[in-house]
Formats: sequence, structure tokens, C-alpha cells
Amino acid sequence: MGCRIFLNIAISACLLFLCTGCERSPENQAASSSGEVSATLIRGNGGEPQTLDPSRADDVHAFNILYDLYEGLVSEAEDGSLVPGAAERWEISADGRQFRFFLRPDARWSNGEPITADHFVAGMRRGANPATASPYAFFLAPILNAEAVIAGDMPVTALGVRAEDELTLSLELERPAPHFLAILTMPIAYPFFGDIDTATAQNRFNDPASFVGNGAYTLVGWRSLDRIVLRRNPYYRDARNVAIEVIEYLPIENPHAELNRYRAGEIDITATVPPTQISSLRKARPAELRIAPRLAIYYLAYDLTEPTFASRELRKALSMAIDREAIVDLLGRGELAAYGLVPPGVSGHTGERYAWKSLPSAAREKAAKRLYGAAGYSADNPLRMTLSYDAGDIHETVALAISSMWQTVLGAEIALESKEWKYYLSSRDDRDSWQVMRFAWFGDYNGASTFTDIFRSANPQNLPAYSSAAYDRLLDEAVRARDDALRGQLTARAERQLLDDYPIIPLYFFVSKHLVSPQVENFRDNVLDRHPSQYLRKTIQVD
Repeated sequence: MGCRIFLNIAISACLLFLCTGCERSPENQAASSSGEVSATLIRGNGGEPQTLDPSRADDVHAFNILYDLYEGLVSEAEDGSLVPGAAERWEISADGRQFRFFLRPDARWSNGEPITADHFVAGMRRGANPATASPYAFFLAPILNAEAVIAGDMPVTALGVRAEDELTLSLELERPAPHFLAILTMPIAYPFFGDIDTATAQNRFNDPASFVGNGAYTLVGWRSLDRIVLRRNPYYRDARNVAIEVIEYLPIENPHAELNRYRAGEIDITATVPPTQISSLRKARPAELRIAPRLAIYYLAYDLTEPTFASRELRKALSMAIDREAIVDLLGRGELAAYGLVPPGVSGHTGERYAWKSLPSAAREKAAKRLYGAAGYSADNPLRMTLSYDAGDIHETVALAISSMWQTVLGAEIALESKEWKYYLSSRDDRDSWQVMRFAWFGDYNGASTFTDIFRSANPQNLPAYSSAAYDRLLDEAVRARDDALRGQLTARAERQLLDDYPIIPLYFFVSKHLVSPQVENFRDNVLDRHPSQYLRKTIQVD
């Protein structure tokens, strides 16, 4: 929400009028053989994105929309499996380090211009350029020279990506990366339309008047804190199979307000569901309530740069004092208590868990009190600290529960600090503004490293500022391992190292929660909880 546009009022009004009126406009309706018609699809988005710049986007609110506006070399099907995207096919060398992608000859930008290999070169160079300050640049690290480019030690032209010709792209990796194709589905690897010779060139990504994308939809309206409007891209390579003409994303942060608008028929797919309403919705709208496993974790991070949290005993005590089962029961929507970092269901990984997970609550609380005392705290000298979280009923509920447990079990004195999302997100890097912060991480691909990598010492997503040479070394060894079983063992050892060091407090693993209108078809549950609009249909019966 920190990066917004101010449209020309007349243009904005016209665009939004056209978009919101398209359900009644015959020229924007695609009739099917059954007599039904496509209609505008309205999606809750949980909040407003800070930016729609693929290289700078840093929140799920942006990513939801970017998956509609752009397409990478590799894409995802309705079930989350990998499928060809802007590249119709690819070749991989036997050593796993050389990739060659063959772009679709009919691929076009939303302005009708051809998409070339140079555009993908420009996009990745821009993402790796330290001047871009991309929070997701680390995902490009497997590419030859990427780490040196990101660090500013080599020019962006040294990045191991080049155009062999207009439709052939070559990528050379520093080392094999098992999930590299999945990484290429992400915004950091999207093509860039602009001055391909200037990695820091800026396009007005948030401005409908100048937006150019290569996805199934294009940006046509953005009214801040109201809605972001997309229209089907007629130049998209598979436009004939995109059923819905217009998508509207509503940045509603309050789940109860979103639910009310869904009930009123003003939203077709919600971003989430209020936890207090799950039980009643199971009875009232069982076919519309969609709950499924999701690769995501909700956790608390210590600011390890603060002297208070130098004590491992204190960090462990605070973790052990939290009754995770009580928290997920309180939320009542199917989440799984988390005693490790990597969620269940991740391909090729057996998750590590705290050894004390199976202790009875009384024994766990006793151990927590002993550790608390060993760290130098007592009833006469209680720990005083602040727990920060973003505004919203879920986060408020969790924060209140945790602070109560810390006070009851340990006698700690906890101050709670709630911030609006736009201020909260920007406060992460200001370590003077928080001590313990709630956060969440949503897996970018179905692999353990999408969770373990964020806590590498130099990773910009490393919220607690955790630094462990042993942890980094195990992950490096896992990357180099050619054997899947050995890679899994090394990653599990790294997860164990992190758990033993207590830089974070895992709380629970997510499930996806949506209400989906009966008019919406082809909404497929998947562990990444991604549902690109191009695969959906919304139909209304014509009399």
C-alpha cells in the first residue's frame, strides 16, 4: 500500500465505469453453448499491494494480481503443477546447469508487440541489479554470477542469462538447483518491457495508461483503497481460452467486511474467511466454503540484534510457554500446530520437530519456567517486551492469546502493538521499532528450500537476522547434492539446526480458506493456494 498511483480523474472514471458495467454489456460477454455467459469476476484480495512492479513486489496482495498480469517462461496449471508458459518448451543439460528455453512465436505484450528473449534477459538483470533493491533477488542466486551481481561486485551483464536469438533464451546456473523451473514461475523472473539496456529503467507499473504486461489480463484501473481492475488481454497467446473478460480485486483487509460483501453478492471469491464464522459457514454454505492444506507458516520472529534475545534459554522458554494446540483450537479453522519450520506435505522432505512437542502441558510449562529463570528473569525481575502485529482480527486474537500465555506461565509483562499493514510492512527493516514481530511465509514452490532459504544469513527475508555458518553450510551442501535422498537429509539437518537455535517461534501451518460463489467454476484447491483468473469461469443463466 505504500506505492500508489493517482490517475487522471476523467480517464480513471471512464475505465472503472466500463469495467464495472461489463456484466451488462453484450460486447463483453462470451456466450457458451449452454446459454450461460461470462461475467465480471470480483475477488477479495485481503489488502492493497504496495506495487505491481514484479521486481519489487513483496506481498501476497501484489502476487495475486501479478499472476494475472504476467507470465513467466514456466507457468502453473490449475492444480499448481508446472506447465509451459511464455516458453513452449525447454532443454536441460545432463549436469542440470544449462537451460535453453524456446519462446512461443505468437507470444505478445499487451500492446501487441512481440515478446523476445531479450525481454526475459532484461527482466532478470533488473531483478538482480542491486539498484533495483528487489526483495526477491535471492531467488535468482542459482544463476551464474547472480550472487556477485546482486552484491554489486559484478555488472548485470555478467548474469548467466543471454538471448541466443529472438526466441531462444539460454540460462547457465552456478550450481544445480532442483526447483529452478518453479522459480521461473515467479515475478522476479518475469520479462521486462522497456529499455532493455538499462537494468534500472522504470516503467510505471501501477499506471493503467502506461502498463504493459504479457499475462492473460492487463491493468485498466486502480482506485486506491477501492479496487484494481484488470481486463482480458486480447494479445495473450491463449486469449481464446480465457473465459472472463474483467477481474476486479478489492483490497478489503477486514475479513468480516469481506464476508458481508460476499453474502451481499458483491464478491465472488474471498481472500479468506473469519475464523469465528467457519463453524456456521460449514453448515450454511458447505459447498461454497473451501478449506485445504497450504504450504505456509505463521510465526513470531525475535530481533536477534537486540541484547535481550541473545539468551537462547529465554528464546526457548518463550517458545515452550506457548500452547499451540490451544491457539489453533481458538482459531477453529483447521490450522495445524507448528513445531517445526517446513509444513507437512512438502515434496521430498520429512520435517523436523521440537523434541518437547509430545511433553504434557504441565511438564512443558515447568521446563519453560526453569529456562526463564536460567536466563535471569523472575517475578521480581520480569521480562518486559513488545509484541508487534498487523491490524486484523486474526492477528489480534493470536497476539492476545500469546501474551496471556507468556504472562500466565512465565510472569512476563507484554505490551501489544498493532499497526496498519502499510506501516507494519515498512517497519520490518526498522529494528528500533520492534522486538518480537508476527509474520508469515507462503511457499513459492513445493520444496523445503522455499522455507529454509529465507533464514540464510544474507537473505533479505531473514526477519530475525539469524546468522549461522552451520545452517548456511548445510543448505549449500543440499544444493550441491545430486541425490534427492541426500538433499532431503541435509535440508532436514539444516531445519534441525534452526530449531535448536530458536531464532523464531513457529506457531501454526496454514490452510487456505475461501468462499467461492456457486457461479464460479474450475476453482481448484492446491497447496500453493494460487488460482490464476485465466482458468476460472463465472457464469449466469440466461433466460
